[in-house]
Amino acid sequence: MTLTPAKQAELHRALQDAADDHALLAAPPDLQLLAGTPPLPAEHIADSELHIVRHKDSGCVQFVVPSATQGLLPQGWDWIVQATLRSKERMTQAMIERIEAHSKPERLLSLRHGYGVAATADELAAAHGRRVLLLVHGVFSSCHGAFGALDLQPLLERYEGRVFGYDHWTIAKTPQRNALDLLSLLPAEAGWEVDILCHSRGGLVVRALLSEAMADIRRTRDGRIAKVGKVMFVAAANRGSALASPDEIQHFLNAAALLASFSGGMALDVVIGLARLVVSMGFGRPSVQALASSSAFIAKLDRDASLLTGANSYYVRANFDYGDSMLEHTGALLSRVLLDSANDLVVPYDGVLLPQAAPDNAHMLSFGSAEQKQNEVWHTEFFTQPATRNFLLANLH
Repeated sequence: MTLTPAKQAELHRALQDAADDHALLAAPPDLQLLAGTPPLPAEHIADSELHIVRHKDSGCVQFVVPSATQGLLPQGWDWIVQATLRSKERMTQAMIERIEAHSKPERLLSLRHGYGVAATADELAAAHGRRVLLLVHGVFSSCHGAFGALDLQPLLERYEGRVFGYDHWTIAKTPQRNALDLLSLLPAEAGWEVDILCHSRGGLVVRALLSEAMADIRRTRDGRIAKVGKVMFVAAANRGSALASPDEIQHFLNAAALLASFSGGMALDVVIGLARLVVSMGFGRPSVQALASSSAFIAKLDRDASLLTGANSYYVRANFDYGDSMLEHTGALLSRVLLDSANDLVVPYDGVLLPQAAPDNAHMLSFGSAEQKQNEVWHTEFFTQPATRNFLLANLH
């Protein structure tokens, strides 16, 4: 594994953003990344800053706060210090939005044209009162990043071209804001009969979208969505992630950076943007807080009425064995709690299910089990699997 040119470009863009915002304390001259920068021993890393490091063999990008990661850099020679972020940076909303805008603009896509074309007013009008499939991506991602490996053609045929994807920002906005913004993109009397396919944090956006207790969402949804059909939760963070708690956020960042280093499913520059946000503002941003398993937002979703039911909810999840996989050779700095517990590297195995859910086999696809890990499917790899595609096609019709 090495960083592809596209991933090198994302890393360069993230560091250039930080340099433009005066967030970099140090960086290679002219930001010429991955060009033989000599590795530095751990004793050269200051204690008070957050460092972006790169494994010298795999290219895997990780984050190091030395006081919190004692012993994670053996001899200090396996890692190259790529840049150091100022701990006293103060990010603005405009900075956060600029970082996310690199990944994609916010818009509703008409996926009959691929992943790069916004839905037109005529296409939305033609879907009035009809059955529609909506795709909602997850954290640090985009519709193309999340669902690009999925063969859309059978779904386009089943929905007669009415397949739409919602590209949205995942660190600049809360899931509730995402849901409201999505609804605002639909005609006021769209009357959609909607099936939904979501991934990762997209599960929280969908739960907010279908909440009966969030008055602003319920009012905005009225007339736009007439009926909810099937909702497919793939690796959905329905109960958040313990890694997104204040005490575990660095491990969450390192897991995300690992996946973003080698997968198109996550944007490396957006992950680094979240690292900057955490350095700048701690855990205080609502968009970050909402991801934690113990968040007030998730507690409200769990407590309140919803259009989601046992009959219309379907789940795909995985328990991943990092220690017996190709990812093990990246040298990633991951916590033992993450590696030993049942999860897909981001979302807990049981956390994909809605509270009190007890789905039967027809509503569930599992890679591994709570007791038995497997080494092929992790958080960004679900849609490369034939079993996932078959499960979706068996139920979305």
